[in-house]
Amino acid sequence: MFAFILVFILLSSCSQDVSVDYDLSEECGGKCYTAHDINSLQDALVNSAAAFSNCVCLGSGVFDGSITVAKPLRLFGRKDGSTYLKNLVISDTSGVMLRDFSFKNVSTDSAALFISGSSVEMENISFSGISASSVFGGRGIVISGKDSDVLMKNSKMERTDGTGILINGAHKVTLENVTLLKCGFAALWAQNNSGKKGNLSVSGAVFSDNGAAAVEILGNTAFQISESVIEGVRKRDVMLESVGDGIVVKNSFLTEADSILIENSSISGFPRAAIILDGVDGSAPVAAAFKNLSVFSEEGSFGLVVQNAVENDSLREGFTRNDFLSADIKREEELFIIDTFFELQ
Repeated sequence: MFAFILVFILLSSCSQDVSVDYDLSEECGGKCYTAHDINSLQDALVNSAAAFSNCVCLGSGVFDGSITVAKPLRLFGRKDGSTYLKNLVISDTSGVMLRDFSFKNVSTDSAALFISGSSVEMENISFSGISASSVFGGRGIVISGKDSDVLMKNSKMERTDGTGILINGAHKVTLENVTLLKCGFAALWAQNNSGKKGNLSVSGAVFSDNGAAAVEILGNTAFQISESVIEGVRKRDVMLESVGDGIVVKNSFLTEADSILIENSSISGFPRAAIILDGVDGSAPVAAAFKNLSVFSEEGSFGLVVQNAVENDSLREGFTRNDFLSADIKREEELFIIDTFFELQ
């Protein structure tokens, strides 16, 4: 009898036609388990697989608690934007989909969304008001642990105390049509000291009014950015040095073809440098490629800085505008780079 009642409850939670309220993927077949609070969502994480093709529809309001996903699952918020989560961990699984919900006014010593060893696709996910509850934290997304494959598209990261997106290790991360603004310490930070190369690809992105750097790459990660705009970087004082840069890359892999590609983009409003490429060892030629790139700033000092590496003759040919060419060439002192890896809680 108990089993019959449980099945009845599960079936009654299945919405036969949710197309008005939810944008379901084809795999759901128009059906999903509906969760209205943190308790029913925890039940959905356990019971959804057999009857509902791993599709869970989240109701309106705040799901206030920590949620862990460790199996293939598709989470959908309401299309009207009324679904809010506080903390989500995705660990050691594949085929996870997130769509149409927000993380808002979250206090965390790590990140609102933590991904480890998983393949995740997220669309129309927004983060705002992510504050640090300790010396660490205040991040929107952390991707760490075992290798992950993450696609984030048509989404927004806004007002974080710490880094907007922190990538720690060798992961494949793709950002499409993503806006990152007012992140306290770098909008996008990738660090990887493993022997395996990670890859970060960005297209159609807008970076605006972020602190210290819009993008920073430390270690073994290839980076491509296209059709994107970096506008406004706030100066930060770190270790008695002032930084405020568009894109910073420091690794010994700058010599490899396709290690860095920046095309059809613009960088403006930086207080120090648009791009810094640091090859670490000082002797290797840079194999980065620039195409249709424009850099300008009323208060900036440098357009492209190449240090601890050898600049090839054609490196700057892809610039359509660089108001700092003379200063770039005359520069003698090495610029300070924040090269300390973030610790994770």
